[in-house]
Order: sequence, then structure tokens, then C-alpha cells
Amino acid sequence: MTSTSDVPARPNQLTVNFLQNILQDSYPSHRVINFKWEPMNLGVIADVVIITVEIESKGENDKAKRMKIRLVGKFMRLEIPFESMFVVESNFYKAFAAKTGDLGVKISAALDDFPFAIPAATFASSKLIILDYVEPVRTYTCVEGSPQHMISMLVTKLAQMHARYWNHSCNGLATPAGIGSQLTGEEKRLQFPSCWKVYLNDVSLESSDMARIIVLCQRLSQNPNLLERVHEMVESGPSCFIHGDFHIANMLLPTDDTEDERTWLLDWATCGRGNPMRDLAFFFIVSVKAIHRRAQEAQCQQKYFDTLTAEIEAVHFTMDELRWQYKVEASRRVGFTLSRSQSPHVLEFAGQH
Repeated sequence: MTSTSDVPARPNQLTVNFLQNILQDSYPSHRVINFKWEPMNLGVIADVVIITVEIESKGENDKAKRMKIRLVGKFMRLEIPFESMFVVESNFYKAFAAKTGDLGVKISAALDDFPFAIPAATFASSKLIILDYVEPVRTYTCVEGSPQHMISMLVTKLAQMHARYWNHSCNGLATPAGIGSQLTGEEKRLQFPSCWKVYLNDVSLESSDMARIIVLCQRLSQNPNLLERVHEMVESGPSCFIHGDFHIANMLLPTDDTEDERTWLLDWATCGRGNPMRDLAFFFIVSVKAIHRRAQEAQCQQKYFDTLTAEIEAVHFTMDELRWQYKVEASRRVGFTLSRSQSPHVLEFAGQH
């Protein structure tokens, strides 16, 4: 058992003893010989590194056998006050692992009823999470957008997740869940009029789209109470377990040369109970190019609804209500993201809706 005081806060504080302790249950007949770490990426709330650990066991005739394992370490960024988000992600991995055994036990990478694969957590705390390394995979940025042929599949998996965890307690997770959801309606009403111009000044966009966005922002600034009302409509809508930051850059997709068709979903720092349209609308706003959205948005809404209602009878809203909730959430999300993001897909979405 590793005490709180023994948990390293930075990668350069990792030790052989710490790694030995957290790997003991998974590799009881092995001992840690050496390790190294290298930067992977700098996330919003965490410094992410790859940890390569060399372990040794006694084989036949007492001959030592060595092997290397790769892990992903997520160290909470101390300079940014997002500790609550890091705790949510840690709690998610603890809850996920607890379904099949203790955190130290080697577990399946995905629950049988969970549509996305999730890396097994070797260790999870309020300042450090260590996960299995997943390879090989294909990744996409939000600028690249989701591959067109995968959009419907990802929406189907999202609906399955929402349905199968519709009544999840979400204890220890975010409430309300989702990026930006911690801002109250009043805070959005007060902050938006003074924020949007600064961000639009730094954005390169077609003049016609920019003109439409400016008109929209001016109208919202003149009637900021509308932002608060939209926020309240979203909060009063349906509620279930959601990811909260559902976009293509948080997914690891199978490569063309593998038989493993799993889709891995990462970064659970804003998961918890919230309006399921937060996930669906955010995915189309941030991850889908305009040309693909125009072609697939309506049919994917229907696909989501059909999948959701086929999975769970307790969902008591109609397709018309889903479209309304989607539209309201999309309006709320664009209003929030415009003041904080330069994603081209967000701006395209705002210019066309």
C-alpha cells in the first residue's frame, strides 16, 4: 500500500521503490530493476509521460528473466488550479477498476457492457494516475476532425454508453459534468459581453462567416440574459452519466493493419452526471468538419436516438425533444466556446447555425 506522502508529484520524483509497490499485485514474482521516463504531451490538467519499466523474475534453474513494460503517467500540473478535475478522473478510474477487482490487479481493458475501451489503471490518486500504455493506435486532432466513415460508429458507441450508464450514481464524479459546466448561468451572462471580441480578434476566418459570428455575439451581448436562460434549459433537461469532453482528440482509434477494432476513450476529468446532449453536440461542434456535419448531423441524431431507446426503456423523451435539447446545448456550447477557443470547427458551426 502506497501512502499519500510517498506519491511522486513530478516525473523526476519517480523511484524504483514506488514502481515496485504499485506493480507488486500485477507482477508478484517480479522485481523492478530499472526504469526511465520520457515526455509524451502536456495536457490541460496533467503532464503526461511514458514510463518504461524493466522488471525481472526468476525462471527455470533460477535463471533471471527480464522484460519491459510501458505505462502512461499523468502528473497533475501544480501550476494550474484544476485539482478537482484531476480528482474526478482519478475517481473514475478507481470506480472502473473496482468493478472487476482491486486497482493493483491486472484487469480487462474494457468492461463487457462498456462500448469504449478504457486503459487499465495501475495506480490512481489525487495527483498521479498511472495507466497501461495502449499501442498501436491512430490519433486525430480536432483540427483534422473525425474521419467521415467513423462518425456514425462513434455516435452509436456514445448512445450505448449513455444508455447503459443512464442511472449510474456518479458518486465522486463531476456534477454537473462537462467542460465549462462549472460556470453558472449568471457567470456566463456577466462574462460573455466582455470576452468574445478579444478571441475573435485572433481568429482567421472567411469574412462572411466572421460577419455572421459577430452579429450573433452582438445579439447575445445585448441580451445576455438569454445565455442564462439557455444554461437553465440545459440543466433542466435529461441527465445521465456523460464523458464531458467527448471529442476526437480524446480517442485512440484502430490502425488499418490491426484486427483489434476497439476505440479507446481517454481523459475522464469532466465525467459525471449531466445532459447527454453535452457529449453529442460537443462532438459535432469540435470534432466534425462542416462538410461532414451537414451530411451526417441529422441522420446521426436519429441513429443516436434509435440506439438509446433500443438499449433502455427508461428514456422517456421523443425524437423532437432530443432535437430541441441538442439545439439548446449547441447554442450554449457555442456561446461558451467562442469566448475561449479558436477551433475552426466551432467557428464554422457558429457561422452556419
